[in-house]
Amino acid sequence: MVSAQILVGGDGSETVLEEDALQHVDPCARTDIPLVVVQEARTDGGHHVEIVLTDGAVHRVDGGNPTAAAAFLTALTAALPERRDPAGSARVTVAPQAPAAELEKTKRKPLDRPRAIALAVLLAYVGNTIGVGVVCGALAIVLPLVAVIPLILGASLQFNAVHLTRAHLALRRRGITVPAHFKSRGKDGAFWYAYTSADGAQHLARGNNLGPVTRVVYDPADPGEHSFELSAKSTALTSGFLTLFGLPLLVGGVALTVLPFFLD
Repeated sequence: MVSAQILVGGDGSETVLEEDALQHVDPCARTDIPLVVVQEARTDGGHHVEIVLTDGAVHRVDGGNPTAAAAFLTALTAALPERRDPAGSARVTVAPQAPAAELEKTKRKPLDRPRAIALAVLLAYVGNTIGVGVVCGALAIVLPLVAVIPLILGASLQFNAVHLTRAHLALRRRGITVPAHFKSRGKDGAFWYAYTSADGAQHLARGNNLGPVTRVVYDPADPGEHSFELSAKSTALTSGFLTLFGLPLLVGGVALTVLPFFLD
């Protein structure tokens, strides 16, 4: 079973696959296409999807990226009814579209650190501390111990900055947009939304109050990786802020760790 799909175009348009119709919205108009008048859908492998109606008319929509376009094509093809209406364009309705109000911005949930990286950092630190004790004496171990706090804080902030940027770029390149339905509210006040990936699996997303139904962009290579809003400005500001505070802490922690080797 394929999930509902929302095709977000790079031109600012959106194409939503509903139960019995396609809804295409751009800055100028909203177009509703009943599925019974869709003969077929196709793509050339790029980020566009061509919707061919039963009277031969073609509607070309932008998918943003090839992965999202291919997933939308699969979902649309599976949803087409067996019987079609030859009326084609006669049943397509077009209405002027007013600019949509912006949804409330949500904060991105911090990403978990891979265990392998944490283990490698821990082993390196323990090895260095032992080396300091052997070469410089027991008292010199104080500096590496003090360095633990800035090292952990700096590494965490810097890692999140890099991971956030990479995740944003991945979602921009191959992200798929789907509906997300409100599931529950946590004790900390966060709102949890559930969305379904193309393989039928359900995933949870943590965010602010965006109403009973919103939308989320997920990475098909890692369906748990998601974002409610793909804002380059927001990502750049957040990553820059994390780096601004994380990098000096990390450098300072490293300096304290190796400083005993340079002391008499």
